[in-house]
Amino acid sequence: MGWNTTADLDKFLVAADGYLRARAAENIVLLSAAQDAMNGKRGRDGDQLYGWWEPPDGTGPRGAFLHHPFRPLLLAGNAPETSAALAGPLARAKRVVSGVDAPAPAADAFAAAWSQRVGMAVRVHRSSQVYRLADTLQGIEGPQGRARPATVADRGLLVEWLRAFGTEVGDLAVLPEESADDLLGYGGAVLWEVDGSPVSMAIVTRPLAGVVRVSTVYSPPEQRGRGYAVAVIIAVSRAALIGRAREVVVITDRARPLRWAARLGFEMIGDRAVLSFGLPSGPMPRLSGPLPWIR
Repeated sequence: MGWNTTADLDKFLVAADGYLRARAAENIVLLSAAQDAMNGKRGRDGDQLYGWWEPPDGTGPRGAFLHHPFRPLLLAGNAPETSAALAGPLARAKRVVSGVDAPAPAADAFAAAWSQRVGMAVRVHRSSQVYRLADTLQGIEGPQGRARPATVADRGLLVEWLRAFGTEVGDLAVLPEESADDLLGYGGAVLWEVDGSPVSMAIVTRPLAGVVRVSTVYSPPEQRGRGYAVAVIIAVSRAALIGRAREVVVITDRARPLRWAARLGFEMIGDRAVLSFGLPSGPMPRLSGPLPWIR
């Protein structure tokens, strides 16, 4: 069978939505991107390409992707063989792939296959760890302060902190003003404040397939090291579980691991990598050693 591709979002969802939702915590990044496409935030049809991988036995999808020409390729599924095999269909479709965002084994395999096929160099843009809340957070308390939803009066602060966070992590594609308005529209930004002053912020996605993702946690440099980020994560996680969510997921930079994760009841369920492609400036070594399935 192999990879099936389409520019029709509805066709993609009919084929792959069940697969993606069956392991929603692991696939939440691609699920969220597909939801954004449905809502018209990043284009619905035409500019984006979607696909799913079907095994020869016809038992249903075992992988999926979403590709916007100006953003990294999003891949769901860990199998290196299927990820590497996607390089061929995308090259034949003349897609311009600037990078890949996927579980680490899939990202490495696709990047190696793509670099060999099109002659691009591969660079690590970000390496992350994915955590899922496996407890109820009962009896866990943070530092002094309180959590509250951000309001329209906080819009200027949201824009400032979103811009600062994007600069720190190197994600300059997000428009802070647009993001702030969207967050205020559904209560997706929560502030931790001490003595009436905001000191930290967490952003949560809309519930999707029973999963809420804490997508951003930010404290200004002068407020760090005091436990405020942990406090606001506890607050938004509790609120999500009281609401419509069954699971809470946090994706954090590997350089800043959640050292408190086990104490709060979070378990690591995987690694993600964001790899970028560019013109070669020297030898292009493989990322993970020999990959015999590349053709």
